Amino acid sequence: MALPATPEPGASCPDLRVLAAEHPWLAALAGTPVDDGETDVLDHTRLVAEQLLRSPQWRRMEPEDRGELWLATLLHDAGKPATTRYERGRWTAPGHARHGAIIARRVLWEAGLSPFARERICGLVRHHMAPYRLIDSEHATRRTIEISLEAGVRRQHLLSRSDALARSDDLTTDVDLFAVHAEELGCLERPYPFASDHARFTYFTHPSRDPAYAAHDDTRSRVVVLSGLPGAGKDQWIARHHQGRPTIAVDDRERARTYLREGKPFIWNATHHSRELRASTISLLADYRAHVTIVAVEARPHELRRHNQERRRPVPWEAVERVLDDWEAPSITECHRLEVWSG
Repeated sequence: MALPATPEPGASCPDLRVLAAEHPWLAALAGTPVDDGETDVLDHTRLVAEQLLRSPQWRRMEPEDRGELWLATLLHDAGKPATTRYERGRWTAPGHARHGAIIARRVLWEAGLSPFARERICGLVRHHMAPYRLIDSEHATRRTIEISLEAGVRRQHLLSRSDALARSDDLTTDVDLFAVHAEELGCLERPYPFASDHARFTYFTHPSRDPAYAAHDDTRSRVVVLSGLPGAGKDQWIARHHQGRPTIAVDDRERARTYLREGKPFIWNATHHSRELRASTISLLADYRAHVTIVAVEARPHELRRHNQERRRPVPWEAVERVLDDWEAPSITECHRLEVWSG
């Protein structure tokens, strides 16, 4: 199904209830309560969209940026229907940003959006709550740098500011301080300028590391970590690119340790479909000072089904659905090098 068209600069906001009749992920917002005096999450999304379309900054953006921000705005609270609960006299939706990014990823994947545009939009959804009170957090610098790499601070600021204005003018101060902090770090308009890929990798694997520190590259081996949905084509990638390197399975950690101690390059073949699953693998590799390349193996929905049906042992589609419900594509913050490959 096609995605909602981006309004032209100066155009009024389309009727989201009309769009909801065509898009189930938007329709799911209707009837989900909020605690700000609005009728439901769909109505709040309309208010955010109106704020975005009024923004002179959005109107001046390149068409690609405008389109991605528009879709991120429509999707930013997609996680609320599944996470909203009534606690201590108010409606709340803990974890809705992360869950919303997972929903957005599937919506955009099924619509055929490129992996690069898809992940920029998912980054905006995942981080849209971060600018609120970020400046008071001990992790303010790390989260700001992460946003600069995954979503773009200028774009994130505009989305979160539109969200804040749709609630209360009082909420915009903290969001603006997020942009000020990014400007001080040198990443308001660009990804944070790490000295090297290794400096970036060590920053995100060592919580106390100064982002400006130009870490010496002391890597001892080179490891490729595959990440992809079941049937995406990971075995095809290995057949074409293994170059004699051994391949290990998801649970073969002892063999991995042997190769790492020997400084031997190898390929780690597993779905690695969520940040949590990749984190344990990457932590082990970092402990042994490996250079980590993540290859995100991509396939369109119809290709995924075809590849799976052609397997000697097809994965039940119900199992694939469970993976899709937790799918988080890899980020450059997790590795030295990130490649996206489609067979």
